[in-house]
Amino acid sequence: MLDTVGQTAAALDGLPAWFLGVAAPVICKLTAHIFNISLSTSTVLRQWKEARIQPVPEVVVPVPHSDFRPVSMTPILTRMMERFVVREFLCPSFLTSPPSLTFLDQYAFRPSGSTSAAVISLLHTITTLLQSNPFVIVISLDFSKAFDTVRHSTLLAKMVGLELSSESSTSSASWCTAV
Repeated sequence: MLDTVGQTAAALDGLPAWFLGVAAPVICKLTAHIFNISLSTSTVLRQWKEARIQPVPEVVVPVPHSDFRPVSMTPILTRMMERFVVREFLCPSFLTSPPSLTFLDQYAFRPSGSTSAAVISLLHTITTLLQSNPFVIVISLDFSKAFDTVRHSTLLAKMVGLELSSESSTSSASWCTAV
Protein backbone atom coordinates (compact mmCIF):
# COMPACT_ATOMS: atom_id res chain seq x y z
CA MET A 1 0.00 0.00 0.00
CA LEU A 2 2.97 2.31 0.48
CA ASP A 3 3.55 2.27 -3.25
CA THR A 4 -0.07 3.25 -3.97
CA VAL A 5 -0.21 6.43 -1.87
CA GLY A 6 -1.97 9.07 -3.94
CA GLN A 7 -1.10 12.73 -4.13
CA THR A 8 -1.78 14.23 -0.74
CA ALA A 9 -0.35 17.11 1.24
CA ALA A 10 2.57 16.49 3.55
CA ALA A 11 2.15 17.30 7.23
CA LEU A 12 4.64 18.74 9.71
CA ASP A 13 6.95 15.76 9.15
CA GLY A 14 7.50 17.02 5.58
CA LEU A 15 7.35 13.46 4.22
CA PRO A 16 5.84 13.75 0.72
CA ALA A 17 3.59 11.07 -0.75
CA TRP A 18 5.83 10.57 -3.79
CA PHE A 19 8.71 9.60 -1.51
CA LEU A 20 6.69 6.82 0.11
CA GLY A 21 5.86 5.45 -3.32
CA VAL A 22 9.48 5.49 -4.48
CA ALA A 23 10.93 4.19 -1.21
CA ALA A 24 8.25 1.53 -0.58
CA PRO A 25 10.46 -1.48 -1.42
CA VAL A 26 13.14 -0.26 0.99
CA ILE A 27 11.07 1.08 3.92
CA CYS A 28 8.19 -1.40 3.82
CA LYS A 29 9.47 -3.82 6.48
CA LEU A 30 10.59 -1.02 8.79
CA THR A 31 7.22 0.69 8.45
CA ALA A 32 5.44 -2.61 9.16
CA HIS A 33 7.59 -3.08 12.25
CA ILE A 34 6.75 0.41 13.54
CA PHE A 35 3.03 -0.13 12.86
CA ASN A 36 3.05 -3.52 14.62
CA ILE A 37 4.83 -2.14 17.69
CA SER A 38 2.41 0.77 17.79
CA LEU A 39 -0.60 -1.56 17.61
CA SER A 40 0.74 -4.13 20.08
CA THR A 41 1.65 -1.48 22.68
CA SER A 42 -1.40 0.74 22.02
CA THR A 43 0.85 3.75 21.59
CA VAL A 44 1.34 6.21 18.77
CA LEU A 45 4.59 8.01 18.02
CA ARG A 46 4.49 11.59 19.30
CA GLN A 47 5.45 12.88 15.85
CA TRP A 48 2.46 11.07 14.33
CA LYS A 49 0.09 12.97 16.64
CA GLU A 50 1.28 16.39 15.54
CA ALA A 51 -0.74 18.12 12.87
CA ARG A 52 -0.87 21.34 10.92
CA ILE A 53 -4.30 22.93 11.10
CA GLN A 54 -5.26 24.55 7.81
CA PRO A 55 -8.35 26.81 7.67
CA VAL A 56 -10.46 25.94 4.62
CA PRO A 57 -13.25 28.34 3.57
CA GLU A 58 -16.75 26.87 3.46
CA VAL A 59 -18.17 29.78 1.45
CA VAL A 60 -16.95 31.69 -1.60
CA VAL A 61 -16.14 34.90 0.26
CA PRO A 62 -15.33 34.00 3.86
CA VAL A 63 -15.51 36.81 6.40
CA PRO A 64 -16.06 35.62 10.00
CA HIS A 65 -14.16 32.72 11.54
CA SER A 66 -17.28 30.52 11.29
CA ASP A 67 -16.94 30.63 7.48
CA PHE A 68 -13.87 28.41 7.79
CA ARG A 69 -13.55 24.80 8.87
CA PRO A 70 -10.30 23.47 10.28
CA VAL A 71 -8.60 20.68 8.35
CA SER A 72 -6.00 18.76 10.29
CA MET A 73 -3.01 17.75 8.17
CA THR A 74 -1.64 14.65 9.90
CA PRO A 75 1.34 12.65 8.66
CA ILE A 76 0.65 10.29 5.75
CA LEU A 77 1.85 7.26 7.72
CA THR A 78 -0.60 8.15 10.50
CA ARG A 79 -3.47 8.27 8.01
CA MET A 80 -2.39 4.93 6.55
CA MET A 81 -2.36 3.30 9.98
CA GLU A 82 -5.75 4.83 10.83
CA ARG A 83 -7.20 3.37 7.62
CA PHE A 84 -5.77 -0.03 8.50
CA VAL A 85 -7.21 0.05 12.03
CA VAL A 86 -10.62 1.08 10.73
CA ARG A 87 -10.61 -1.59 8.00
CA GLU A 88 -9.27 -4.44 10.15
CA PHE A 89 -10.78 -3.71 13.57
CA LEU A 90 -13.68 -1.24 13.48
CA CYS A 91 -15.51 -2.20 10.26
CA PRO A 92 -15.86 -5.87 11.22
CA SER A 93 -17.29 -4.89 14.61
CA PHE A 94 -19.87 -2.59 12.97
CA LEU A 95 -20.96 -5.40 10.65
CA THR A 96 -21.48 -7.78 13.60
CA SER A 97 -22.59 -5.31 16.25
CA PRO A 98 -24.44 -6.57 19.33
CA PRO A 99 -28.24 -6.18 19.42
CA SER A 100 -27.95 -3.43 22.05
CA LEU A 101 -26.19 -1.24 19.47
CA THR A 102 -28.10 -0.77 16.25
CA PHE A 103 -26.54 1.10 13.38
CA LEU A 104 -29.38 0.65 10.88
CA ASP A 105 -30.13 4.37 10.73
CA GLN A 106 -26.49 5.48 10.67
CA TYR A 107 -24.86 6.26 7.32
CA ALA A 108 -21.77 8.27 8.18
CA PHE A 109 -18.42 6.68 8.95
CA ARG A 110 -19.55 3.19 7.96
CA PRO A 111 -18.19 1.02 5.17
CA SER A 112 -21.63 0.73 3.56
CA GLY A 113 -22.81 4.22 4.47
CA SER A 114 -23.02 7.26 2.24
CA THR A 115 -25.19 10.30 1.66
CA SER A 116 -26.75 8.46 -1.29
CA ALA A 117 -27.68 5.52 0.97
CA ALA A 118 -29.23 7.94 3.48
CA VAL A 119 -31.31 9.68 0.79
CA ILE A 120 -32.46 6.34 -0.66
CA SER A 121 -33.49 5.12 2.81
CA LEU A 122 -35.37 8.35 3.51
CA LEU A 123 -37.12 8.19 0.12
CA HIS A 124 -38.10 4.56 0.74
CA THR A 125 -39.47 5.41 4.20
CA ILE A 126 -41.50 8.35 2.86
CA THR A 127 -42.98 6.39 -0.07
CA THR A 128 -43.85 3.49 2.24
CA LEU A 129 -45.59 5.85 4.67
CA LEU A 130 -47.47 7.57 1.82
CA GLN A 131 -49.05 4.25 0.86
CA SER A 132 -51.06 4.26 4.10
CA ASN A 133 -51.12 7.97 5.02
CA PRO A 134 -52.41 11.02 3.15
CA PHE A 135 -49.26 13.01 3.96
CA VAL A 136 -45.88 12.71 5.66
CA ILE A 137 -44.14 15.39 7.67
CA VAL A 138 -40.35 15.46 7.40
CA ILE A 139 -38.35 17.46 9.90
CA SER A 140 -34.79 18.20 8.86
CA LEU A 141 -32.13 19.33 11.30
CA ASP A 142 -28.69 20.74 10.59
CA PHE A 143 -26.09 18.79 12.53
CA SER A 144 -23.09 20.56 10.99
CA LYS A 145 -21.70 21.39 14.44
CA ALA A 146 -22.91 18.18 16.10
CA PHE A 147 -19.46 16.65 16.46
CA ASP A 148 -18.44 19.63 18.58
CA THR A 149 -21.00 18.54 21.20
CA VAL A 150 -20.36 14.78 21.36
CA ARG A 151 -20.55 13.41 24.88
CA HIS A 152 -17.34 11.41 25.02
CA SER A 153 -18.58 9.30 27.93
CA THR A 154 -21.54 8.11 25.81
CA LEU A 155 -19.29 7.45 22.83
CA LEU A 156 -16.86 5.43 24.95
CA ALA A 157 -19.74 3.47 26.53
CA LYS A 158 -20.98 2.51 23.06
CA MET A 159 -17.48 1.52 21.94
CA VAL A 160 -17.20 -0.80 24.96
CA GLY A 161 -20.31 -2.57 23.63
CA LEU A 162 -18.61 -3.32 20.33
CA GLU A 163 -16.80 -6.60 20.03
CA LEU A 164 -13.46 -5.30 18.84
CA SER A 165 -11.03 -7.99 17.88
CA SER A 166 -7.63 -7.80 19.49
CA GLU A 167 -6.16 -9.71 16.58
CA SER A 168 -6.06 -8.49 13.02
CA SER A 169 -6.50 -10.82 10.08
CA THR A 170 -3.47 -9.15 8.52
CA SER A 171 -0.20 -10.55 9.77
CA SER A 172 2.93 -8.47 10.15
CA ALA A 173 4.44 -10.28 7.19
CA SER A 174 1.70 -8.98 4.91
CA TRP A 175 2.00 -5.36 6.03
CA CYS A 176 4.03 -4.57 2.97
CA THR A 177 0.96 -5.17 0.84
CA ALA A 178 -1.64 -4.17 3.43
CA VAL A 179 -0.04 -0.84 4.29
